[in-house]
Amino acid sequence: MDSNIKSALTFGVGFVGGWAARSLSDSPQSVGVKLLEIAMTAKERVSRWAAVEGERLEDMLAEARSRVELDISGPNGATSGSEHEARTPNEEA
Repeated sequence: MDSNIKSALTFGVGFVGGWAARSLSDSPQSVGVKLLEIAMTAKERVSRWAAVEGERLEDMLAEARSRVELDISGPNGATSGSEHEARTPNEEA
């Protein structure tokens, strides 16, 4: 590259960088407001994601409980006796 082109590009990058820095320093309040806005939006998204995942977990637990209850109960809905006989005295019901 020609040194004149490099100088022009360097000047242009410096000018734009300086302009951006000055515009930010003119209104630090607006930068703070924008950062707070970003943080609040992120918090809202995380809250929604956590709520959805919490519901999925509750559904999975309910399905697991129903499967365990089906495995434990007999065809008439009565608890099979072999479950109780296989337990040691230290285990709780």
